[in-house]
Amino acid sequence: MALDVVQCLLDAADPADVDLSGTTADALRDAVRDRSTEVEGADLFVALVTHPRVDLTQRAAEEIVRRSADVTAMIEISAWLGRGGRLQATARSLLGRAFLARAVEAGQDYGVRSHALKGAMVLGQSDRALLKRLQAELIDLDVEDDGDFLRHAARVAGAILAQEPDDDLRAALERLLQVGEAEDEASMELGLDALRNGLDASGPEAALGAFERARSWFARAEEVGGDREDARLYGQCVDTLVAFQSGRTPADLAARIDGIKASAFAYTAYLTVSDRPEEIVSWLGLRNEERVHWSLLGHRLASLDLSLSKQAWLNAAAVIQEELLTVYAASRSLVGRAADGGLEVVLRPRIVGALQRETHSLALLDEWIVENASSGQLPTATDLRARVAEAREDAVLHRPTSAAAGCSPTAALIELIPEDLRGSALGRIAAAMAYLTDATTATVIGDLFDTVIRDLQRNADYLRDPDGRTLFDIVLWTTVLFVVMRSNVGVSSLGRTRYMFERDLAKTPLEAELHADYFEFLMGSSLASVCQAEARDIGGGRVDILFSFMRTKMVAEIKRTRQKLTNDGVVRRFGLQKASYDVTNVRYGILMVLDLREIGGGQPVVSERVSVHHLVPRWGTSEHVIVLFRVQGRRATPSKV
Repeated sequence: MALDVVQCLLDAADPADVDLSGTTADALRDAVRDRSTEVEGADLFVALVTHPRVDLTQRAAEEIVRRSADVTAMIEISAWLGRGGRLQATARSLLGRAFLARAVEAGQDYGVRSHALKGAMVLGQSDRALLKRLQAELIDLDVEDDGDFLRHAARVAGAILAQEPDDDLRAALERLLQVGEAEDEASMELGLDALRNGLDASGPEAALGAFERARSWFARAEEVGGDREDARLYGQCVDTLVAFQSGRTPADLAARIDGIKASAFAYTAYLTVSDRPEEIVSWLGLRNEERVHWSLLGHRLASLDLSLSKQAWLNAAAVIQEELLTVYAASRSLVGRAADGGLEVVLRPRIVGALQRETHSLALLDEWIVENASSGQLPTATDLRARVAEAREDAVLHRPTSAAAGCSPTAALIELIPEDLRGSALGRIAAAMAYLTDATTATVIGDLFDTVIRDLQRNADYLRDPDGRTLFDIVLWTTVLFVVMRSNVGVSSLGRTRYMFERDLAKTPLEAELHADYFEFLMGSSLASVCQAEARDIGGGRVDILFSFMRTKMVAEIKRTRQKLTNDGVVRRFGLQKASYDVTNVRYGILMVLDLREIGGGQPVVSERVSVHHLVPRWGTSEHVIVLFRVQGRRATPSKV
């Protein structure tokens, strides 16, 4: 009878519908032993843990984890957990202990143990007691254990160390340096730990010391690990920071930047999404987010003016620190799940990044001063720029700020701008500071970005052209930031968003207002040098925004609608115009729509307003990808809905 139930669980479209009332927990446990290997074993595990009768399925699921699953089954089980697979709340702790027990069972296949360890870590992210048990086992690792298993264990130890700095865990990683198979992985994790300390240092000596330690660890990882693009890339970045922090500015900055760009390109190719679903909660971190920030690093460095030596080194150091912060956070972030399996929180590494945010806002303030210096309304422009440069150098070098307590250097300098211009400066900085988001916003952004990237995998142009893919990744990331920020910011914080809250039909905003808002946001981002408004002679017409990078050109089309259209309806209405611009460009791009339908002043959740559509125009056979972004208009403040 129990064997029949097992087959029903495997065959059912929804295992929760299978009636288990005719069997017992012990009979079901015994029945799974011969059906728990390879992919079928993983399918059976998923069917058991998602069934509502946990009282009957729990022992059978534990049996698969503790004794029956072979390496193929365990890989698939841990991958399912890594993709956010849901467990019944009452099963989480017991299954986590089963994974941990299998992981520390010496003498077993290292692959089974490694992926069991991964499963324990994923479940431990939402179970404090299990995480503490996992930490204890990692601290107590035996260097005589299987070297391949210890290599995986080093990666897990590093991921946990990023969340909870711990001297005992750090010492465990240092012991793993004795193990040949694990030496490069342990070195890499110790380098990332030192990098975190350097980025978060509050003084120049502490920053320089930490960066030098990180450089040494990355060099060791590259030396013993062979062709490790990640170690080479981190090492090149940190080496440039050490040169700047120590006061040395040799004449080879251009060569250094070229090396970083080449390594970043090679590593982003490694990080490119495969045809397997993304593991968003595994030790691999947020790979899509990590990839786009490495792309941003290369792109921003390529845009630097290297003609003035000291200023060029300052700019390069600032860019590297800003993007290393986001890369590190993405690569070491874990996603916690609530008891019901839903998203609870993104666990970011314990790093503040305040200095990085300060360098970014000071750079934007300097750009604004340059743009307004000739207006005649800013007589102190030269003095202001000198003050900004001094404050920016202090921030990059981790020097203590001279601003008053509780006041950032940027805020103090804005106070020196004439009051009638102050709002404009604040607007520019506010528009672009979404690049340095907090953890809550990044959760939404990361989820949306991952969804869009998965749906792009069937587009031949996106897969074939790495330059175009890099450009579109950055454009998509920036556009998601824009839509998320516009979903939250109010008129009192950013006056130019008033058009989204205009409910008077006689004053209905034009699409030009969304166009201007989006373009200003782009000009405050790293895309400023590659985007052009109202570009002509594209597909025989004029496009709203053209992005050009290397050999790739792509388009963002801006529209408005008062009709109550679904996302598919919006694309049917405007998609052909967007596709018409792609006849000699890549067959993907953006359609952004100002949604002016009357829905009571509210706005749908942002995930309902971002979608990917595949369109074949009636005049051809090529499929175009259109990523739709809807910005909700005719809104009211929440207190008036």
